[in-house]
Amino acid sequence: MYLIAINSDPVYCPKKAPGSAGRTVKLFTNYFGLKLGNTQGTVVYQYEIEIIKILNNGKKVIVNKKREAGAKTNDYLEQMSRRSLVALWPAFHEVLEKHQIARPASSITDFNRILYMLDPIHVNFTDEDKKNEFFTLSLDKADFPDKVVSSGELKDVEKLEYNIRFTNEFEAADSIFSDNVLDRDGVQYLALLLSMKMSLDKENISIYENGKNYLTRPLNHGFKESDIPELHGGKRLGIGSQKSVKLIEGSKGEAGISLAIDTKRTAFHEPMLLSDKFNALLANPRGGVGKFTGANVKKVIDNMKGLACHCVHLKNRIVIVSNISTETAISKKIAIDGKNCSVADYYKMKYNITLRNPDLPLVVQKKIFKGNKEECYYPMELLKVAEFQRVRQNAQTPEQISAMIRQCATAPCKRLSEIHNLFSAFQLTSNEYLKEASITVEGNVLAATGRQLKPPTLLCSNNKSIDVTNQNGSWELGRDTVFNVPSNISNWCAVLIQGNGRFDVNMKTADTFIKMYVKTARVHGVKITDCAEICQCPSNEKELVNLFDYLKKHKTGFVLFMTPDSVTYLHNIIKLYERQYGIPTQDLKHSTVSKTVEKNQFKTLENIIMKSNVKKGGHNFDLKNVIKPDRMIMGIGFNHTISGGEDSLSVVGYAANTRKIPSEFAGDVHYIQFARDGKIEFYDKVIQNTVKNFKASRGISPKEIFIYRTSGSEGRYNDYCTYEIPYIKAKIKQYAPGAKLVFIVVEKAHNVRFFKDKINPTDKAPFQNVAPGSVVDTGITNPKLCEFFLTSHSGLQGTAKTPKYVILYDDLNVKMDELEGLTNSLAYGYQIVSLPTSLPAPVYIANQYAERGRNILNANNTKMGPKKVIQDEESANEALSYTTTIFNNVRINA
Repeated sequence: MYLIAINSDPVYCPKKAPGSAGRTVKLFTNYFGLKLGNTQGTVVYQYEIEIIKILNNGKKVIVNKKREAGAKTNDYLEQMSRRSLVALWPAFHEVLEKHQIARPASSITDFNRILYMLDPIHVNFTDEDKKNEFFTLSLDKADFPDKVVSSGELKDVEKLEYNIRFTNEFEAADSIFSDNVLDRDGVQYLALLLSMKMSLDKENISIYENGKNYLTRPLNHGFKESDIPELHGGKRLGIGSQKSVKLIEGSKGEAGISLAIDTKRTAFHEPMLLSDKFNALLANPRGGVGKFTGANVKKVIDNMKGLACHCVHLKNRIVIVSNISTETAISKKIAIDGKNCSVADYYKMKYNITLRNPDLPLVVQKKIFKGNKEECYYPMELLKVAEFQRVRQNAQTPEQISAMIRQCATAPCKRLSEIHNLFSAFQLTSNEYLKEASITVEGNVLAATGRQLKPPTLLCSNNKSIDVTNQNGSWELGRDTVFNVPSNISNWCAVLIQGNGRFDVNMKTADTFIKMYVKTARVHGVKITDCAEICQCPSNEKELVNLFDYLKKHKTGFVLFMTPDSVTYLHNIIKLYERQYGIPTQDLKHSTVSKTVEKNQFKTLENIIMKSNVKKGGHNFDLKNVIKPDRMIMGIGFNHTISGGEDSLSVVGYAANTRKIPSEFAGDVHYIQFARDGKIEFYDKVIQNTVKNFKASRGISPKEIFIYRTSGSEGRYNDYCTYEIPYIKAKIKQYAPGAKLVFIVVEKAHNVRFFKDKINPTDKAPFQNVAPGSVVDTGITNPKLCEFFLTSHSGLQGTAKTPKYVILYDDLNVKMDELEGLTNSLAYGYQIVSLPTSLPAPVYIANQYAERGRNILNANNTKMGPKKVIQDEESANEALSYTTTIFNNVRINA
């Protein structure tokens, strides 16, 4: 039994001296510096505020009701509530002046229930021993400000009451610069302070949760129509920002504060009649509208369910769409005064409205009337989509996603210009709230000193070296280069999945491709036999099962699938059967096969073969002098994307260098009960399996274990130090006694961007981006954490997103140069492409395994015919992980 010591007071890895390796480079950030004036000793008082309207009839209406944590809200209703509070805010200023207890510009709010003041207003109304109790301030009708009255918010209102309760006080500067990583009071105050003026500008900006904000009139702020294009399905791209306050080291060790601003794009539902949206969703590329059947039903429901709509024939009353019926206004019968009539006839009788589209599906609204649940039916043509509503993830269509990817890939020069546009829109200069708090925001982005690290040397067969010399970090393998460890591919076949498209691959093209594939594989040393046969298979699950039965019967060692681009649903089924039948597979799109043959695309063919070699246990190239033989490096990734009511599991993907060659990574999946974070028990099996495979491959136990763990935010770091790291240390003591641990958190979900100091706007994106190997570990890093930013890849499209690496635990006291050099070199070890990845290979591979685990779980639970739905982690690990199969310690998910 191994005891686990929990750190009740977590200790973080001490700040290390910055690295010095590499060539010094000047970079710019998306940080705007904040200057604190006379803020030392300034105390901020935090309150909870409840605003109540007292109507002429004596009824009380709470304007900002307290919500339960996690409660679902509709974007439109949320925005209207916020706008109502914004319109009422000058009335609170009047209250402060009436009682002469504080200057209006010192009052900061989130326009919900949080209030910050620079004056202790509670001391005038509560005793010291009751300071946490509510007190009430009020404003009579005679004192209502004209601006608020003209807004219409005070119709039939006799009085406004403010119930206020003191909750906290802190010195702003002390909190911001505190050594405690979790002390966020000062930063949260500063974030609201910086948002206060733009929050009041409801005409130009809409503010959502967690600091997300979008421009309602982007054309007034330097953006063009082309920046906010229409999207498929009655949607439009919105542009805004997610800004955040950052504590930075500053120059010469003097800590400072900055504001990070980055562009954020998302899809919004266009305000339009639901009938027009229905037609837009089902529009065919060549004209006409598709039928409301099969997948189209789900598409429409996913896009319309939950939408707030104006009921145009009922004075724009709001209706929330509960569902979409398969019945129409003609076919649906309802009881009116004891008689049945169609919905279409009802609207004619009741409202004298003759429906123009009575054959469209009806909208269903579920409501409670006199204690009973009822369903109301509305024709789509009488409902108009309300504004401010973002498109949920499950409502995104392939056409929309494709357009958004293109639009969001903003090259660095353009992105930097957009950031300055947003800065201007946020009204951060000439800001009375910042002036009151003695804070100014600098108008230019901060510079950062970085270093460009050298890439590793790659080794192929017979220690032939390949130097990375290209500006974007890519390299040429060479047509006659033999892989470091060529695999054996025998008794294999190809499968041509049949489709109905004009450009689908035929048998002649497939045969030509297979000959090219075999010839090129042999050039790279792969011991591959001739293809046994090219099977043809219809694109349905039943035939796929028969095919795998046939392949298993003939002991097939490898299958190369060629699938039509339009057939997207079979890929995950193929991968599920790969796991169940124990037959390695590789799935190519028809377009890839066609282009390779027609255009003789050798590079594409080379990448396909590199993938095949790894799947069959080969190794394409080694990383020279990067990983010590007794060092195990592990990546941990997660997938929490639950896909329906039957899905209750999270997926952990992990990868480690557990094969014979130190730079050779294999991976697996482990299922746990759904949790965004906080689960740690999975490390038991992960460490047990990886150490076991390491020993089997190398004949030794690892002496050092590096773990790169993906993470969501700094808010989780304390839990990692308190629970996760002690648990990992206990498991290492159990399975690899004496091994030392280095624990690194990898974070991409931040809004920090880096730019070259000189960008040629005519260059393509890869050459506008910072060079691969650019690392920053001083100046703009957090003084409380041992961290660095490393751009290991070249941004092929748009602006490269730089991962942040935070060392939370280091039993080896590794220098920053070694940590940064190792992390950068590992990005070159992905094996199946000839360029570095954005993350170290073990993390990148772990993320892919997490996604694969999710996909084969979904495939198992939704496939046609007999199936055993898997909902518990034990069954999932037994049926779907690779540990007990021939794919254990093989990178089958290459």
